Amino acid sequence: RLKEDHMRNGQLKPAYNVQMGTENQFILGYSVHQNRTDAGCLIPHLERLRTLVGRLPQTIVADAGYGSEENFAYVEK
Repeated sequence: RLKEDHMRNGQLKPAYNVQMGTENQFILGYSVHQNRTDAGCLIPHLERLRTLVGRLPQTIVADAGYGSEENFAYVEK
């Protein structure tokens, strides 16, 4: 589900959520999700990044849209 368009016709709009992992301005990996929220994409994205790069990032920078109890517990662990 996406935000309404300017015509407000309420049509179902297909979309994907793309996540990107970078370091020193280089793209390390990306992932594409059918989950509409960023919060639901963080853990699967980080696990994919771990598979591609062999490690998790030391520092994660994300906006408030990624905030969830599950994500905070995962990052803390």
